[in-house]
Amino acid sequence: MGSGGTLQRVTATSTRDAQLNRLWGAVCAFAGIFLFLWALSWVKASVLNEDLQNRCGDLHTASFPFEKSCTREDGSVEGANSLLFDGIFFGSMAAAAACLTVAFTIQASRNR
Repeated sequence: MGSGGTLQRVTATSTRDAQLNRLWGAVCAFAGIFLFLWALSWVKASVLNEDLQNRCGDLHTASFPFEKSCTREDGSVEGANSLLFDGIFFGSMAAAAACLTVAFTIQASRNR
């Protein structure tokens, strides 16, 4: 009977370790997406739209995420990040923070 209880404890511990590892994997994936999009926004603002200030009278800049955009007289916007881009950028940041909080909480409760 003692070996059966030990086997259950080992299996439960292995399952918890696997779940925690998947959670850390999710943290890394979401953080990777966030950092990739941040770098992509920097390239777009600093390299692709570098000369936008020479062609635009109403230039807008942002640093989180990087953006350099121009609003034309007819209301059109050039160089701005799309709503989908911003949604994925901020969503991945929030998801990474949420997964990180849960991972730290689980780890702290296991260490007690």
